[in-house]
Amino acid sequence: MGVAKSIEQRLEGLVEGFFTKVFRSGLQPVEVGRRILREMGEQKTVSVNRVYVPNEFRVSMGPDDHARFEQMEAGLRREFSDIVIEAAKENRWNLMGMPRISFVEDPSKGKGEFRVEASLAADPDRPPEVSTHAPEGDDASSSRAIASNTADRLGVRGSGGVLVVLDDKGRDKERISITRTPIVIGRMSSSDIVLADPNVSRRHAELRHEGSRWMLVDLGSTNGTLVNGKLAREHEINDGDRLAFGTSELRFEVTGA
Repeated sequence: MGVAKSIEQRLEGLVEGFFTKVFRSGLQPVEVGRRILREMGEQKTVSVNRVYVPNEFRVSMGPDDHARFEQMEAGLRREFSDIVIEAAKENRWNLMGMPRISFVEDPSKGKGEFRVEASLAADPDRPPEVSTHAPEGDDASSSRAIASNTADRLGVRGSGGVLVVLDDKGRDKERISITRTPIVIGRMSSSDIVLADPNVSRRHAELRHEGSRWMLVDLGSTNGTLVNGKLAREHEINDGDRLAFGTSELRFEVTGA
């Protein structure tokens, strides 16, 4: 049985009996489940030749729907988590940590309206991972930032900047070519460079190329952005500068465009 069919049967069974009345109208759990699966399929990222999918999902909904979901929050979280794991296994995707599901009330949304924000979050005992979106087919330019070895293989010229991912000992781990700017760095799976680090904000910072200058701009992150160990809201960066987001550290390099 495919994951799509499985989710419908599991969630329909979950709301049988007493909860059938609760979910008679408004947002249905199966709709949220389908959206979560869609986000997993559309927001895949790649790191060191491994395909990762989001494991953290923030579901925003209107007050009426949120009140209903709250009545069976624990059960829904458990079912959605199982479905995420099942989908990852069936498609041979990798998760950076256990699934995390949260339901958030949004007064601006009406009955039946909702939004799912997907992110990557590593478990506390696992080192943060950096990943980028795989190009569509052989068109590397469809991604603003890709692994340098992929750019070399496809013959794609970068925009003159490279970010080198460093491990916990400060050694080079992976090189990421910036093909065009601006690029967003953050935990959300839609970011150009995705940091699976709980200390990183969903949209943490933005890297811009303005003429001959490279600028790093913090996007109002919770824990701030560091350049060479100092907090920076908007900072011109140069070859060799070290950039820190949460516990993730990268080195910026200028290359021939």
